[in-house]
Amino acid sequence: MPVLRVVPLARIRAHEEVDPLRVDRLVGRIGEDGIQVNPMMCSEAPSGELVLLDGATRTESLRQLGFEHAVVQMVKREDAQLETWHHVVRECSEQDVLDSIEATTGLNLGSGPGTPRLLMANGDIHAIHHEAMSPNAALTALVGSYSGRRSVSRITDPGDESVPWRFPDWAAIVEFPTLSVEDVMKAAVGDDLLPAGITRFLVPERALRLNLDLELLRSSGTTEDKQEALESMLSARARAGRVRRYEETVVILDD
Repeated sequence: MPVLRVVPLARIRAHEEVDPLRVDRLVGRIGEDGIQVNPMMCSEAPSGELVLLDGATRTESLRQLGFEHAVVQMVKREDAQLETWHHVVRECSEQDVLDSIEATTGLNLGSGPGTPRLLMANGDIHAIHHEAMSPNAALTALVGSYSGRRSVSRITDPGDESVPWRFPDWAAIVEFPTLSVEDVMKAAVGDDLLPAGITRFLVPERALRLNLDLELLRSSGTTEDKQEALESMLSARARAGRVRRYEETVVILDD
């Protein structure tokens, strides 16, 4: 079984910003369904903080709903494989993308190697430089220049040749720098957050479909009491044959 723990939300340190629109949508969904569908994913920093690897929107949604606890899956840092999401900016013109970035304080378009950079639909490439801010803050400003204003899709390969036919309305690909797990841990502990939607963690034995009744988390019991109730629930499911482990790749059609 994956290691699942009931933890105080106050102990969880995010490494990325959250999208307020996504949080608002999830708050409504959680409030209506009354369940925590999937556990968040955390790793323990050397200083003892629980660094959130995946599930920033869920964490913030539960906080806004007034919960003090949540269920997380604990992951060892050496077991976490980090990939980078790159953004396809859509449903606008290429000039719209360039204008939005140039209008963002601290960001400048230029040339030269390195990332972040823009790969435009017309074949042009623009380097993105920053001044008077940290690299993480610059990435956050960059994402903020188009997030919430334009449609954005995620890809794992900025050179993906399928982009034109998958997204015929695309204007630019935003290619981000390669990050390490240590970069993520430092961002969380140092409160120098990365933007939402650029980190993608892959771990073995990922726990999904917890479908935990939120009444367990809402109860007045201690963290230990809620942990005991969680373990009892999982044991009952296992005895009933409801816990399954899939060896093959699984495609979720409605997440």
